[in-house]
Amino acid sequence: MARSRTWLGWALAVYWIALVVGTHIPLQRVPAPGGQWDKLQHFLAYAGLATLLAAWLALYRGGTRRTFLWAFAIVAGFGLLDELTQIPFGRSCEFLDMLADWIGAAVGTAAVAAWVKENRQ
Repeated sequence: MARSRTWLGWALAVYWIALVVGTHIPLQRVPAPGGQWDKLQHFLAYAGLATLLAAWLALYRGGTRRTFLWAFAIVAGFGLLDELTQIPFGRSCEFLDMLADWIGAAVGTAAVAAWVKENRQ
């Protein structure tokens, strides 16, 4: 179990760092997909982050409802912070991007919660 937590913790750290770097590179250097693909990318990125964080917290603190609420709150809060801190890097802060982040966070967290519940029975 400790080994799983360690590997999952490293995967979470690398993913989170890559997400921060990827969302703060000025748009002149990154081809912008635009439209609905952009929202899908936000959804998938934050679903991935929430999945990793919820799984790591479940291994570290136990798979309780409170653990999963914390996982969602952390990822949702990070989504807000991420959007706001993109402005100085010449990127936009859009409510719909943040909404896609939050929906992805909810889906990723819920998927881990369902998996933990299913495997306890």
